[in-house]
Amino acid sequence: MKHRPSGGLPKRTLAVVAGLGMVGSMLTAATATATTLPADNAETSVSAADFKDGNYIVLLTDAPLATNSSTAPAAGEKLDVTTSAATSYAAQLAKAQDTVLAEIAAEPTYRYDTVLNGFSAKLTADEAAALANRGDVKSVTPVQMQQLHSDPTFPDGSASPMTDQSPDFLGLRGEGGLWEQLGGAETAGQNLVIGVIDTGLDYDNESFTEGSVAAPPEDWNGACDNGEDGSWPDDACTDKVIGADYFMDGWTSQGATPAPGEHVSPADQNSHGSHVASTVAGYPLTLSDGTDDFNISGMAPAAHISVYKVCWDMEFEGEAYSGCQNDDSAAAVEKAVEDGVDVLNYSIGGPDPGYNNDPVDEAFKSAAAVGIFNANSAGNSGPEGNPPDVPVGNNAPWVATVAAATHKEADSPTVAGFSSRGPVDVANNEQNLLKPDIGAPGVDVLAAVVDGWGEMSGTSMASPHIAGLALLLKQAHPDWSPMAIKSAMQTTAIDYTNDESNDPFVGGTGFVNPREFLAPGLVFDAGMDDWDAFEADVTTGYNYNTGSLQIGALGADAPTQATRTVTNVTDAEVSYTATFDGPAGLEVTVSPETVTIPAGESAEVTISVRNVDAAADVWQNGTLTWTGEGQPDVNFTVIARGEQAPPAEEPPPEAPGVTRAAGLDRYETADAVSDLFGDDVDTVYIASGENYPDAVTGSPAAAQGKFDTAGIMETPEGNAAPVLLSKSAKLTNATEAALTELAPDNVVILGGETIINAEVEDQLAADYNVNRVAGENRYDTAANLALMFEDTDKVYVAAGNDNAFSDALTSSALAGSEDAPVLLTKPDAVPAVTAAAIAELDPSEIIVIGGEATIDAATYDELGATGRLGGANKFETAAAISAQYAADVPTVYVASANDYPDALASSSLAGAQDVPVIVVKGAADASGDKIPAVIKDALKTLSPENVVIVGGTEAVDNSVQEWLENPASWE
Repeated sequence: MKHRPSGGLPKRTLAVVAGLGMVGSMLTAATATATTLPADNAETSVSAADFKDGNYIVLLTDAPLATNSSTAPAAGEKLDVTTSAATSYAAQLAKAQDTVLAEIAAEPTYRYDTVLNGFSAKLTADEAAALANRGDVKSVTPVQMQQLHSDPTFPDGSASPMTDQSPDFLGLRGEGGLWEQLGGAETAGQNLVIGVIDTGLDYDNESFTEGSVAAPPEDWNGACDNGEDGSWPDDACTDKVIGADYFMDGWTSQGATPAPGEHVSPADQNSHGSHVASTVAGYPLTLSDGTDDFNISGMAPAAHISVYKVCWDMEFEGEAYSGCQNDDSAAAVEKAVEDGVDVLNYSIGGPDPGYNNDPVDEAFKSAAAVGIFNANSAGNSGPEGNPPDVPVGNNAPWVATVAAATHKEADSPTVAGFSSRGPVDVANNEQNLLKPDIGAPGVDVLAAVVDGWGEMSGTSMASPHIAGLALLLKQAHPDWSPMAIKSAMQTTAIDYTNDESNDPFVGGTGFVNPREFLAPGLVFDAGMDDWDAFEADVTTGYNYNTGSLQIGALGADAPTQATRTVTNVTDAEVSYTATFDGPAGLEVTVSPETVTIPAGESAEVTISVRNVDAAADVWQNGTLTWTGEGQPDVNFTVIARGEQAPPAEEPPPEAPGVTRAAGLDRYETADAVSDLFGDDVDTVYIASGENYPDAVTGSPAAAQGKFDTAGIMETPEGNAAPVLLSKSAKLTNATEAALTELAPDNVVILGGETIINAEVEDQLAADYNVNRVAGENRYDTAANLALMFEDTDKVYVAAGNDNAFSDALTSSALAGSEDAPVLLTKPDAVPAVTAAAIAELDPSEIIVIGGEATIDAATYDELGATGRLGGANKFETAAAISAQYAADVPTVYVASANDYPDALASSSLAGAQDVPVIVVKGAADASGDKIPAVIKDALKTLSPENVVIVGGTEAVDNSVQEWLENPASWE
């Protein structure tokens, strides 16, 4: 049938509100009896005594279309079951199913090949056992009825469906709200489809007709089934409601018939499905009861709706039943995936003893694998539920399990007393995944019911809030996976307003917070491999990469370690530091404590958890928070229990990786260091390899890539300038080769023509833009270099005498990282050019490099200095400078403290990388140990991952490298 465009006013004031103020009939739970899903039957022998006559879902071992490698869609694309590869593989699966079906007498009720590979059928106990013992059969599971009433149990098991929303409370509506960020309510959720697996839809309710949306997405494959009784007319499907199907063969195959008044079509006579659908994607409406106005709307009002009716009022052997057969539900998931939905809502469930005990869970797994977000209700069997105190259900890792919370009272939000609690009902050592995941409004939610609107309460009402919000997240981030979307909701959630609700087993990671979740900073992503690993060994399920951590049985021998992979979803590199806030009895640490992640990249962290002093059966919880500059906090719930364990032993120190950047002479060494700058070099500095005092202060400018063009300072962002060396009258072969390889646009010559003559400048000018920074002496050159730093607020001042070479060298790296210059002074007087540069720059900080033996107190005062980094000698000064860096630096450069120009090349690179230069004694020193004790201590504090020695063995001899490479040195 064709769709008709929906129309009418975007909102409508109504004189009468049918059902307003009523509490919708909640879908109640039956007595908690559950049938466990058998494990894979490979190498397992069962007999007829393990089964009984009844209806079963039989799954085969081969993958369905959604997860088969030759038919699964690429990331970000929808599954297409019409391709030649898909039709060929579907035929292959059908043939394999036919082989299995040949062993039974009955025809299949359903065949599955999209999200499951198998069928449902009525089997005798003997047939069930025979199929279970086949090698090509994965599992044989009794069909379960998810029951609406607490009347006598329908054959083959029991379970139960679970049953004024406020866009303002959630921060959707109004200026700055989430809808505005997505273009407004009229575009919030556009071109996306919610699949609602429920009791059908009251298609002509104004929540689905009084507004307008675009035509169905181009890749939509669904249609509308009118049914058998005329209750779903041709015009029921519109641009808003673009799909409608119903599934009842699971009921009728067992002999049940529709109850009087039930619609044998997608039409709703129960109200539950209509309420859920309008909560997800109903149009904004203004309702009135004659006294008050009520502004209602779905979370994603511009989204399309596709209806999959699986829950029915039925009669069987004179008894009335309301509920949903799970073979019908599995068929609905299959059809929804084929149609092309973006999000599924499943406000149905029941007693659920594990993390995945139902073929419907497996169907949702395949749906998630092809990019469909699945929202599931947690259950209505909390301490005030019906029945009470049945653990949380719908616990598969690949779905979002939603608790119900208030959203109207003054102390909102708090978790409702009926909302089902964790932990999941499995053995202690398997309780390694937090459920529920998150909370959302689920108490007195005002939404569509049959012939009007009414308030309903239940986790059934909370789940569609999350489904609708997932549509909005998917709209903002179409390339995000379902688990990335769930993670964004979890880590940005807010606290509830009472302690009970903030128990993770009650409210998950918190109450959903749409004000923050579009930009979570980091996400914990997962896919099929992660889900398979979780199911393969639930006892180590705490390693599953989700936005929380639960450990059900901490070890006694040592802290329990879990891993997480964090992905940076910002557009810039960010460094995140982890801190834990929790009870003293629970110790949680993260390694590395600080992790730097480029935009779009991922990093692995290890989380260690230890019970310090609590009883082994006491759950403790807290929050691990990753904080990054300019980003929202990433909040990560940790909950654990188990044996007390001793502290982790400190791992023995590891030696850093040591390399040497060196050549046969100083010119080749400078060339070797330039290779470490990468490909994006705009500018190169040329310094003298023979008479280099002028050049020593050039490194900060080189670290920033500064180049002066006609008085306009240019600093190519992120492109530091290597420092190469030249002879006074000629470029060496090594330097020419380096320039050819680097291919810069600009060259800066450091020093006057007595240092590097005009012929060299002319040679360079033939190929590059050349700028010379020079003065009458080293102090003047340093001053001119400093004036290249136009907006600096800090200046470093080092001694300009020859024996203070290393002070200028090591401080230049620090200054370069801070975009600050290094000036030179005499030990006992301030040169006029230095004083003039300070006056022009007018910095608020003037830091003297070296102790009072290097620059005396009177000169310190004359400079107007605000601080000093120095010690009794050049090595203590170098150590004091290195202390300005945080521990665990990625790299340290090690150079000679003597006047080796090799070291000049490393200072600009270190400044660009924000890492230090450390100096050691030169090879000519015959005192024995080349690394002073203060330098060894500084190196241990810095704890670098890598060390780069600058220069050959004449500059830094092999004994230094041997010490650096020895792990015992770092103890």
